[in-house]
Amino acid sequence: MVLESPDPRFKIAVTHAAHRSLGAGAPAVGAAAAVGVPVGAAAAPSKPARPARPELVHPRAIPKPGPSSPLPWPAHMLHNLAHVELNAIDLAWDTVVRFSLLAGEEERGKGEGERGKVTPDWKLPRQFFLDFVHVADDESRHLAWCLQRLEEMGFSYGDMPAHNLLWKDCEKSANHVQDRLAVIPMVQEARGLDAGPRLVERLIGLGDTRSAAVVAKIAQEEVAHVAVGVAWFVWVCERMGVDPHLSFTTVIQALCADGVKGPFNHAARATAGLPRHWYDPPAPPTAAALLDTVTSGTAATVTPASVTPAAATSAHASSTSAHASSARSSSGGTKQGG
Repeated sequence: MVLESPDPRFKIAVTHAAHRSLGAGAPAVGAAAAVGVPVGAAAAPSKPARPARPELVHPRAIPKPGPSSPLPWPAHMLHNLAHVELNAIDLAWDTVVRFSLLAGEEERGKGEGERGKVTPDWKLPRQFFLDFVHVADDESRHLAWCLQRLEEMGFSYGDMPAHNLLWKDCEKSANHVQDRLAVIPMVQEARGLDAGPRLVERLIGLGDTRSAAVVAKIAQEEVAHVAVGVAWFVWVCERMGVDPHLSFTTVIQALCADGVKGPFNHAARATAGLPRHWYDPPAPPTAAALLDTVTSGTAATVTPASVTPAAATSAHASSTSAHASSARSSSGGTKQGG
């Protein structure tokens, strides 16, 4: 029902109802089904329903903030954020619905085997679905804040075009729960941790402290969403018997053409449990650095102060004598061989 409705406010209402049902003790998949979310009863749709506005265009066709935008800078950024939050609701529910076929008590086994299958020997526990319904509830609240703030400024969602790039990441990660966890919470949502504080500062600089407070609260709550992704990604990797760091790198190389780019909010990412060397590995040493290391090591082994003129003369004489002796031996050996 959430994924099939084009109405953002209806998505918000249904998501809150499902979350309240879970709070009352309903089963994770049952609570969603009770409000019309087809968990375990139907496959997730290939695309979620969208309202007639905003028009979805190529990302390059989106106007930049400023003179080319139909909205003033703060409203432009709030509109972009509202679109992100709308997609985030659908992404969380798609995760619940799509991988509900894996729901059940965990069965320990030898792992998944062939990559891409969705019938591993282990099952996703109830808490997995609880966590992502909670994420959907948070995202619904975030969208409501953005819609309210846009209305306070005299605008509404749909007043400028948007793109469908965020849902492309959902499609890329649809075949494997490991892919979904890496691409959505650990990459896509982690970008929000990086961008949030910068947007808050810009809004404060423009004197829009009300919008800044909304963005700051959203960014704060997104830390938990990244943490959910990291925790379940590690859990899945452990059940598959694979290294989480290597698996994350493999998924990103396969599914994220642009990789993971900064600038990064390392503090927020660390709070979410995302290790820095996973997304920002140290650069390999340059040739100059390697040469400097070798040179420094040699200098530390033999320093000018440790070589006196007498020692240098003695060493040179010994070397010359040894070389001459070697030459004579070599010459003598040749004659004997003749």
